[in-house]
Amino acid sequence: MQVILDKKKYDELWDMVYDVYGFCTDREDWLDLPSVNKKYRLAKLWTQTEESLVNAVLKRLCKNEMYALDLHHDCFVFSPDEEIPLDYWYEDRQRNCNVYFPSYYPDGDYHFFISRDLDFAIFGHPWRKEIYVMGEELINEFEKLKTELGITDHI
Repeated sequence: MQVILDKKKYDELWDMVYDVYGFCTDREDWLDLPSVNKKYRLAKLWTQTEESLVNAVLKRLCKNEMYALDLHHDCFVFSPDEEIPLDYWYEDRQRNCNVYFPSYYPDGDYHFFISRDLDFAIFGHPWRKEIYVMGEELINEFEKLKTELGITDHI
């Protein structure tokens, strides 16, 4: 896991989220995804168990690193192979701040987990308790785990 400290790279990633994925916090339909996607309602708060299930799926599908973007907070390049635990944080003494890695469950802000090749992603809305899953393979995996993750089709 590496914090994206390069301002240019950070801005490029957020520009992509706004331009490619149509992200807009001011709209009811807050995303406009360009490829196959499915919206799910989250029925329960995820524990380490559910986070590990999602990470295992990403580990199987991910051919390289991913981006973990957390609106208004640090963003990261990471690999699901790292198996970063739920609620992971550390003190960054150089910047004099705490660094928190986002959970797959959107627990306070918009969270985005996007493969570097842009083939699949998970987009989370914090107070609506919903996620968009993008990419046919990733959707298939989430469909298999609906009961374990406590997710239902969003109508």
